[in-house]
Amino acid sequence: MKSGVVVEVAIEARKKGLPVIAVVSKDHCLNSAPKHSSGKRLPDVADVTIDNCTPAGDALVKIDGLEDQVGPGSTIGGAAVANALKVEIAERLTRMGQPPLVLTSSYYLGEASKKRFDDVYDDYRARVQRVYGECSCI
Repeated sequence: MKSGVVVEVAIEARKKGLPVIAVVSKDHCLNSAPKHSSGKRLPDVADVTIDNCTPAGDALVKIDGLEDQVGPGSTIGGAAVANALKVEIAERLTRMGQPPLVLTSSYYLGEASKKRFDDVYDDYRARVQRVYGECSCI
């Protein structure tokens, strides 16, 4: 069964005016048949596509005697992209005079880390509510 749900979600997000940023293996996307009924792949509908540089198939290691390759590279690539974006965004916001709240290690903050943790999640919750509305579950 083919599933184009990721592309469908991206299309609906764009219809609602939300930006779509895709972090994908371009090699995998370009070497796989589209699964959405439109024939489009996620990079085709995204506003921005970031290549996680993983080879098609997402397995990096071939082990003698094992039929299948192992070691997904998308985990490594995705984490590297996410952390690079966090650094870049923090730098830009700071230059604009609006430094972000950063969820940092208690190693640096000591006892203040609990308050920082709560402050960061309160800020996040407020931002999410602006997009999705109030949640009665909190």
